[in-house]
Amino acid sequence: MLQRTQLQRLVATVAGLTLMMAACGSDDPEVGIGEGVAASTPVSTDETVLTTTAPASGGWIDGEPEWSGGAGDPKLAAESGVLEDASSTRAEPAPFEDRPIDPIDPVDRPVDTTPLRAGSVDDNTDYKGFLDYLDRIKGLGVVTRNLDAAGRTIVNVVDEAGNPVPGAVVEASSSTLTPDGVPIKLRTTADGTVRFHPGFYGGSTDGTVDFGLGTGMSDMELVSAAAGQNITIVAPSTTIAAPVPLDVLFLLDATGSMGDEIDRLKQTIDTVADRVASLDPAPDVRFAMTLYRDEGDAFVTANYDFTSDVEQFRAALADVVAEGGGDYPEALDEGLADALAKPAWRDPAEAIQLIFIVADAPPQVGRQVATPYTDSVVTAIERGIKIFPVASSESDDQAEAVFRQLAQATGAPFVFLSNGAGGAATGGSTDIASTDYEELALDELVVRLIAEELSALSGSEAGTVTAPTTVVSASTNPEGQ
Repeated sequence: MLQRTQLQRLVATVAGLTLMMAACGSDDPEVGIGEGVAASTPVSTDETVLTTTAPASGGWIDGEPEWSGGAGDPKLAAESGVLEDASSTRAEPAPFEDRPIDPIDPVDRPVDTTPLRAGSVDDNTDYKGFLDYLDRIKGLGVVTRNLDAAGRTIVNVVDEAGNPVPGAVVEASSSTLTPDGVPIKLRTTADGTVRFHPGFYGGSTDGTVDFGLGTGMSDMELVSAAAGQNITIVAPSTTIAAPVPLDVLFLLDATGSMGDEIDRLKQTIDTVADRVASLDPAPDVRFAMTLYRDEGDAFVTANYDFTSDVEQFRAALADVVAEGGGDYPEALDEGLADALAKPAWRDPAEAIQLIFIVADAPPQVGRQVATPYTDSVVTAIERGIKIFPVASSESDDQAEAVFRQLAQATGAPFVFLSNGAGGAATGGSTDIASTDYEELALDELVVRLIAEELSALSGSEAGTVTAPTTVVSASTNPEGQ
């Protein structure tokens, strides 16, 4: 189990990391965590590590990408007098779409240094409201990939003292869901919880599922839960090494409309480096990034491997160019699949792992891809990776719906920029009102959210983690909201 001092150091590190982010633009919801039958079962260590555990030294996987060019670049197409036939490589726009061409990176544009503000909502705290939102959005013609969130069960894994157990493997099975006898694997996140959605695996959303811990344990005690019922399982406590291993990957939309956000990200790297270097002792933090554009651009995806060398990461980020993206949707499916598969993530049982998506557009949901984002969500849940989408200024209903799917499934909040001429970066048909969130500086908001998650690991009120204030926050909402 993480000790309090380790948690404080981890939160201090996250505070530094979120300065980087500031540069970027149950059917019965009343059933609470902890309800159900408790089983006492040891956590098995006999399992297959899903990712490589070899130390990574950074560097572009498969070589640094070409930053400019590609048939899908409307700027180059216009110069050559040849316009791309969007129907040949792009999905048909959703019925509600009526958007201009995605702007290409302007030349010599002034750099906007205005601090970004943001809000967030956690759809797992209003689960029924989230399901209602998805139904209403679908009725309006907003298209997403099928990720049936009904019938959710929250599995809460704690030790005998009631402290959350992070990194524990949870197995789910039933006669209809897993007829081959091979259980579905999930992994708890830092707060000791994991969300199981039977519809993600083609199962009935109103059936009963058996849950247990470990792998290949013939004497394992199982806990049965009806769809929508939350349960608690008791397991031995676990320890995360000190310094705390923390893998942070930034998944960035690198099309032209994201130029300002990427420029701001570059500006704050020095601050991030200073904060990480001044920690005592320094946590074992590694950075990686995956960039994506779309088919026909100079590249579809590009991956920079994990490195603990902040100077090296800074130099790589400084070279990133935002360009391309001929239509509104982009290759988010491909980008998320690469982010999970190509960088050298550490053993998920031993490290806290986070993905921050910074984007302003949905994926090409009408396009057949090798690994749709629905498959990537299942992989992230299996590995205990939380996905924090940060919706930027051009986001619409389709982008919001997809981002909220990703966040809710992995137990993270949906974060969205709330400043600028366009107001909150949500769709026109959103159910998020201005009174549903507090508007804060983006880095302050992210630090607060992660601190709240890590506070649960202490197992006592005295161990509550307090996030340091990095930017003076302000709220435009009524008092008490």
